[in-house]
Amino acid sequence: MIEHFHRPGTIREALALKRRFQGRALFLAGGTWVNSSDSGLRPEHCISLEGLGLDRIERKRGQVVIGALCTLQRLIEDRMIPPALKAAASQIVSRNVRNAATIGGHVAGNLPLSDLIPMLVALEAKARLSRPGTSRTIGVADYVASPAPGLITKIVVPRPGASRVAACRNVRASANARSIFSAAVSMTIVRDVVKDPIIALGGLGGHVVRLTAVEGVLDGKPLPATDEIQALVSRSVRPAAALSGSAAFRKYQAGVVVALALRDARGQKGDRG
Repeated sequence: MIEHFHRPGTIREALALKRRFQGRALFLAGGTWVNSSDSGLRPEHCISLEGLGLDRIERKRGQVVIGALCTLQRLIEDRMIPPALKAAASQIVSRNVRNAATIGGHVAGNLPLSDLIPMLVALEAKARLSRPGTSRTIGVADYVASPAPGLITKIVVPRPGASRVAACRNVRASANARSIFSAAVSMTIVRDVVKDPIIALGGLGGHVVRLTAVEGVLDGKPLPATDEIQALVSRSVRPAAALSGSAAFRKYQAGVVVALALRDARGQKGDRG
């Protein structure tokens, strides 16, 4: 139960409050996860991040720097956001949620069924973390695999190369339901050969994962047929035992969503050589 609501005026004050109250306190961004009954969170102290100037979007040195309090709806509407990231944010079907949820809170929540985190991983995005007296930058893929302490203040998305393509796909039980699986891919295509693919998938277990074994098979070769990719992914993934649905069903669905994302990416311009 929230008993105390804090409105710090600076990032330093926010960090000091978190250090003081430790596990009894949570940072509050959009509140869509903290206030959700699904989260199971019952913080005694909430530290509001509103008013700390963390909602800006800037283009710097070939990167898009997104403030942690930028809402998911703004990602869709802002011209500086890469189209692939806009597409991923659009997969979150509720505009009410998108208007409140923030990119920093979404990453910090580390949702295993996230539609956005897979694309951040595929785009090699990084999270900027602040702690008392210091800050560091960590890849989003590394952060979700092993969350680091600190306050996410910015998400940095590198500008992709001219031959780099990216796409996302998801699977949901109904039009208004949350995703069962969400996949995002990026790759460079040179003379129809796949180079340096990144494949990220949500829905297998506790957090979004990279399918590095599948990436290794695809790298340096023409992209196989869609059914071959589906079979490759299905053989490679291991859904958590606690998930609903049979393992065979989840393996198949994982393969389908990745194969379709790769097909969509391949259909983009790239470098045909």
